[in-house]
Amino acid sequence: MEPPQQPELVLRFGGSLVEQLGAQLYPSLTATVAELISNAWDADAGNVWATIPFGESWREDSEIVVMDDGNGMTAAIAQAAYLVVGYKRRLSSLGNHSEKGRLVHGRKGIGKLAAFGTAGILECRTVREGVQTAFRLDYDEIRKLSPAEDYKVDPLDAIPLQRPDGSPLEQGTEIRLTRLKLKKAISQDQFLRSMSRRFAIDAMSMNVLINGAQSISRYDIDCEFRFPRDGTPNDSVRVTADGWGEEDVEGKPVRWWIGFTPKPLGEDEQQGISILANGKMAQRPFRFEKVQGTTGQLGQEYMVGEVVADWIDFGTDIEDDLIQSNRDQLQLEDARLVPLLEWGRRRLAWALRQRGELKTEKSLSSLEQNEGLNTLLEDFTPTEKRRLLSVARAVARTPEIDDEGIASTMRSVVDAQSDRAVREMMERIGEEEDPMQERMWGLVHEFGLIDARRNLSIIEARLQTIGKLKSAIANGAREVPDLHQIVLADPWLLDPRWNLLDDEVDVESLGVDFQPEADETGNIMDFLFALAPHPPAPLDQVVLVEIKRGTDSQGRIRKATLDEVNKFHVYSIAVDEHYSRSTERVTVRGLMIAQGYTPQADAIRRSLETTQGVHLTFRTWDRVIDDTERMHLGWLAVSRDRISAPAQPA
Repeated sequence: MEPPQQPELVLRFGGSLVEQLGAQLYPSLTATVAELISNAWDADAGNVWATIPFGESWREDSEIVVMDDGNGMTAAIAQAAYLVVGYKRRLSSLGNHSEKGRLVHGRKGIGKLAAFGTAGILECRTVREGVQTAFRLDYDEIRKLSPAEDYKVDPLDAIPLQRPDGSPLEQGTEIRLTRLKLKKAISQDQFLRSMSRRFAIDAMSMNVLINGAQSISRYDIDCEFRFPRDGTPNDSVRVTADGWGEEDVEGKPVRWWIGFTPKPLGEDEQQGISILANGKMAQRPFRFEKVQGTTGQLGQEYMVGEVVADWIDFGTDIEDDLIQSNRDQLQLEDARLVPLLEWGRRRLAWALRQRGELKTEKSLSSLEQNEGLNTLLEDFTPTEKRRLLSVARAVARTPEIDDEGIASTMRSVVDAQSDRAVREMMERIGEEEDPMQERMWGLVHEFGLIDARRNLSIIEARLQTIGKLKSAIANGAREVPDLHQIVLADPWLLDPRWNLLDDEVDVESLGVDFQPEADETGNIMDFLFALAPHPPAPLDQVVLVEIKRGTDSQGRIRKATLDEVNKFHVYSIAVDEHYSRSTERVTVRGLMIAQGYTPQADAIRRSLETTQGVHLTFRTWDRVIDDTERMHLGWLAVSRDRISAPAQPA
């Protein structure tokens, strides 16, 4: 008997694929509009007009409209390219170029789905060769499709398209997004800053106008120091007339600049270096993964910059692609990017060192004109003044201390100089190498710790507390009340810069319309912290912290669940919405501490860490404890050495 013939097998795709490729890859307004602008660029548009409801909560009738005067599409082109998910435009006869020769942004054929990260309905009206093609896509209906079904596009009646000045749009495309998902008001300034970093498009090539008035301009920011304008790492760097550096990385050209702002940048201002390819951001601002050494830890919150490497986005095959599907992050694990990443780390380490040296020179040169310092020292004898000025010069070498910081630190020195141990500490710090001096005086300035003997007792007590937390985690301490009480008593265990605002916060008390799924614990956040505000300075950053049990009673790692990660995300949105009503600008961040995550929770965690909006971080207890312990041990060793204290077990 012949064996039965195997039936024909086929691979099918369900409507939920659109959710995975659209809503989850492009979860923000910026990502959505950026893809629509990229489509206009690829269509050879000279102008793009976008209408976006800024400064108001989105209502049922709110809409986003993006119109361009590009090539437009016929019905045949729309069917063959736009309405095909995964259409590889670079495999067409034009390859990497548009009809008029531009290097295109599109590659994988999924950017069109970015609209569904923000809206439930997409309406497209496009004109080419005098004929309009119009259709409508419904996100919810697409998601319901079974693998055996095609989505039948809803046709729309043709209506005349007009430019903002009232003249007819004879060729081009209008995308209208409705049933908007986001409810929070969008800041126009923040949106424009983010868009300016995403594109390096000259207005002479394509002008992008927002709400009829504000053009998206080339990214620019006021820098106290900017390289290569203020120096180059070696003679192989060519400096262009517009202040960029040009060099080759293993035969591949790159252009770059790295700058440092006068004041620290918040997360929403995208501190770090972005990488551009073909006029569009290929890697959101980052720090080339790691910058090693003490110098690399100072000044990064002031750092901005750009690297242009067009070769990253060439080729047609998926195997050639060095950019992730959402088109704003590189495939950082790809071996072909190793030379670029290593080059970037070297440039950042060099720039951070140069910034420190220039900052020191600037501080030293202005020391004699520091009115606060001169007033403080005016009653001392010449000998005493010379000694105190030598300390002030050492303090001034710390890059993060400004004139007021120098005067403030010196007031503490003057108040404590009668203590012999403090005098010896100042003298010994002055004998150290510059990087160590900078770090130690930075800590003295930040924490106000001049009295070295009190300093030692504080650190030793803190190390004992760190040991207790480490033991509690290892021995299965419960989240409530055990871990909660430990953190409540000593919030510095999570970060020495934080000041506790409140604990066990009822989300409803924030006055936010907030209805998550309830559980037996209710809608209660663990902690709210303020990040290093010094009264009477206004609150500038708030950190929401959720902590989870590290191990169970048998010592097994306790893993955070998908529900717990989702609830943490919703809490962070609620806190952000609450502080968005403040007259002062407040940055909201979130930190979740758990020893592990279930597979589903881990997938969402990784997605949330790269999603724009509230900056969310996920750490293990091991990482938190190790960071805090290493800082205190280093601080303890240096402090003991400076006052010749007898060594004792840590």
